[in-house]
Amino acid sequence: MRSLHYVEFAQIREQQNYRLIDVRESDEFEEVHVKGAENLPLTDLERGVRFEPDGRPIAYICRSGRRSALACMQLEAEGYPEGVNIEGGTLAAMQMGREHVVYNSSI
Repeated sequence: MRSLHYVEFAQIREQQNYRLIDVRESDEFEEVHVKGAENLPLTDLERGVRFEPDGRPIAYICRSGRRSALACMQLEAEGYPEGVNIEGGTLAAMQMGREHVVYNSSI
């Protein structure tokens, strides 16, 4: 598992065509998430739900970096490609500004 702070990740994300998996719970994701992220909660991963790798490099994000590190380690142990854990998580993305995140205005 590699780790990058969100600031570094944001600089290379598009150029390297990362697939971003947000492992926070669905209600957290609905409230706010990084643009383009897919939601697959860690609790679903723990119950055996998986996603199909599509050839792109994979990055995992959560609120701050702890749950995404757990997901990254678990999936790599099962044979998924090496992932990147995003340190600072969605909180760091929010600090970088609205151009990085989607807010649900109805919550």
